[in-house]
Amino acid sequence: MAIEDRNLGAGTVLAGRYKGMRYECLVLESDGMKAYSLEDGTIHRSPSAAASKVMGGKAVNGWRFWSPAGEVEENSVQQAKAPGAAKPEGVATKTMKVIKHVPNQKGVAEGWKKWWCSACMKAFVVEGMETPAACPEGHAAEARDELSVT
Repeated sequence: MAIEDRNLGAGTVLAGRYKGMRYECLVLESDGMKAYSLEDGTIHRSPSAAASKVMGGKAVNGWRFWSPAGEVEENSVQQAKAPGAAKPEGVATKTMKVIKHVPNQKGVAEGWKKWWCSACMKAFVVEGMETPAACPEGHAAEARDELSVT
């Protein structure tokens, strides 16, 4: 189902399907500007740009591609799994980036860099060019997250 209310708040999770795979996109907001972060850590200026990345560069209307996460069906393997059933062997884990570089560095002093923490949903600025180990609220730069079986 397409997105009808385009006033998406920071932290909203969008989902879309392409070639049998389910993709998620997180809405970010900093200084009144919205951005759209994909699971691979890339940040895009519009839902269309994020959807285009998922589709390998094809032009797409992101407002039609994405839906609120709860409205997109899981793939058939996940639907067939009985509730409460044990996880199959080989379920992998991934490291998810919590602190991401903000592409727009406008207004940031030379020698400083703006970052985004997806855990607390806030932007912050630090001196130097290296990725900070944690945000000002203490969220680590990387967090463990479990992959779902697809």
